[in-house]
Amino acid sequence: MLTSVYAPLLYRDIFDGAIPSKSQHLLAVAMSLLGLVYVINALAGVLHDEVSARVGALVTREIQRDLFVHLQKQSSAFYARTPEGEIVASFGPDMVALEMAMVRGLPVLISRSLHLILNTVLLFAIQWRLALASFILMPLVAIAPRWFARRARRSTKDRDDQRAAVAEVVQENLVLHLAVRAFGLEGQRLERFTAMLDTLAGHSHDANFFSSLVGRATSIALRIVQIGILGLGAHLAIIGHLTTGLFIAFIGALSNISSALDSLTGSIPLLTQGAVSLGRIRGLLDCPPAMVEQPGAKPLPHLTKELAMDRLTFGFDPEHPVLNDVSLAVPAGRSVAIVGRSGSGKSTVLSLLLRLHDPQSGRVTLDGEDLRNGTEASLRGQTGIVPQNTALFNTTIRENIRLGRLDASDEQVEAAARDAGLHDAILALPAGYDTQVGSQGALLSGGQRQRVAIARALVRKPAILFLDEATAALDAQTEQEIEDLLRGLDSNWTLVSVTHRLSQVSGYDHIIVMENGRVVESGTHVELLARGGPYASLWVKQSGFVIDERGGVQVTVDRLRAIPFLAGCGDEILEMLTRVFVCERFPAGRIVFEEGEPGAKFLLIARGRLESFVKWGDQTKRVLEVLEPGDHLGELEALERLPWMCSVTALSDTTCLSLDRARFLEIADRHPPLRDRIKASAEARIAALKKAIMEAVG
Repeated sequence: MLTSVYAPLLYRDIFDGAIPSKSQHLLAVAMSLLGLVYVINALAGVLHDEVSARVGALVTREIQRDLFVHLQKQSSAFYARTPEGEIVASFGPDMVALEMAMVRGLPVLISRSLHLILNTVLLFAIQWRLALASFILMPLVAIAPRWFARRARRSTKDRDDQRAAVAEVVQENLVLHLAVRAFGLEGQRLERFTAMLDTLAGHSHDANFFSSLVGRATSIALRIVQIGILGLGAHLAIIGHLTTGLFIAFIGALSNISSALDSLTGSIPLLTQGAVSLGRIRGLLDCPPAMVEQPGAKPLPHLTKELAMDRLTFGFDPEHPVLNDVSLAVPAGRSVAIVGRSGSGKSTVLSLLLRLHDPQSGRVTLDGEDLRNGTEASLRGQTGIVPQNTALFNTTIRENIRLGRLDASDEQVEAAARDAGLHDAILALPAGYDTQVGSQGALLSGGQRQRVAIARALVRKPAILFLDEATAALDAQTEQEIEDLLRGLDSNWTLVSVTHRLSQVSGYDHIIVMENGRVVESGTHVELLARGGPYASLWVKQSGFVIDERGGVQVTVDRLRAIPFLAGCGDEILEMLTRVFVCERFPAGRIVFEEGEPGAKFLLIARGRLESFVKWGDQTKRVLEVLEPGDHLGELEALERLPWMCSVTALSDTTCLSLDRARFLEIADRHPPLRDRIKASAEARIAALKKAIMEAVG
């Protein structure tokens, strides 16, 4: 850097010394020094580039690692509200932009700023009047790009946000490609994608154009300054206030300043993009983790007594608790079920027992020791979980099972697969245990994926096994096979099962019933039925469906009589209904009713779950209600052919008993009071639905 500043002074020696005196010696010395300056400058530049590249690579590596670690500590609520595209972009385009800013932008900013300072000192040393004139004109160089810099930053952020949204749509299309093809949604998805690309193109144009204008405005202003200085310097040389050599040295130093400003201008888009990307990355890093391990945390004891909650309150938003004053106990070596309707808080209880979150008040204890006082590793080491949505990693079956216990031998992996009823099926595959499962296990069936998840949990030899709606996403036959498998396993562990299907847990040692974030009752299956409380009501609601081995469904007369608007019908009509119902299946993700669609049928859910929702304004999905086995829908819409106020989709593979509008009207005509009872029964549901819609959109 100092050598490049020294170069203009050598111009003075050449033009004021060597040339006027016609000294070959002075010329040779000056030219040799000038060559040496350029060689040293070039070597320094290479060293500068190597150091910048190394530092940039190391810094981005550490940022990516820190971000990855931080994201692993986030809750499911964080992932629900944060678009996948935004997270993925933080490791892709955002990290590239940040690295470019550190490798190309920041070093240029530092080195060229020093160039500016040193060459400015040199200008004043050569001719203060000319230097002063230069700096009177120089603010034009700084002011000109500011007219466009703010717009460039805003446009760059808009472009990158839209680019993340486009990436998210592409990723969504890849994951849901079967649904897109099955429902003929190619045109609709392409139309939406094209609209997003049009928006991206507009933002990209603005970002590129205004970023270019920042540099161009600087260059134009710089050329204007150079012309003014050249004219004034020539005038000073003519009147004898400046020698030719010093004037050329001045022009050389000014050229260095111009070059430095050009480099700074070129670095502005890189720094702008890097600042925007860093802001997004910091936004993710600033999100607090779901839980923080206490300093000095000690290993938790191995479970011998109980896992318990003591007056626990928790909410993802502390102002709106999901759980309120919950106390419960899971005795060691016993089977405990946590049941209730969707939204009752049962899955949140499970996540707190696993310490995926920490409560706002109260505590979770293992043999009396608060989980917050123990290390996370000591808890994870004695727990295993089989989730509802089994996510397998894109590797072999063997490695997916071994992820449950990284030091497991091949023999232990195969033993776990045998316990999960998967060993023979694996051996039947061409590559056996080395079979690749594909992205998220796409190359396996739903039942095979769930058995791999069970084997992964079993290979841990857990003290506590958690089942989170472990069979809810499976078809009826596979569900029954998995249930039989779980019941037949050696029960040397403590078993905690979260489910909405009471038939799965009727044989458990203890059942805890949740409603609106509270424990409302607990006991054995027999005790809870005898009390006639919420559990008994749920049991009656889910009973009366007979599912055959092919997945067909029939409903009993007594179960139909439990539906409020059918309660007054005679046995003849109810028996006719049992015969005319049609079994209808909806795979997970299938739209059952579309908002605005005229009512065409009445549905009674036998197994699976449906979800009602609306889309509002920004097309964000707002869930209204989750419907479960025993729930019914569509009676008033079918009777009056009313348009649906919301959309309904299948959350899991769902089997319903369906009655089309023509049949429904025929039965209503045979039993005239039925119309009034349907209207009265549906009135409360419609009012609740309207209220839910208003809350969702407002």
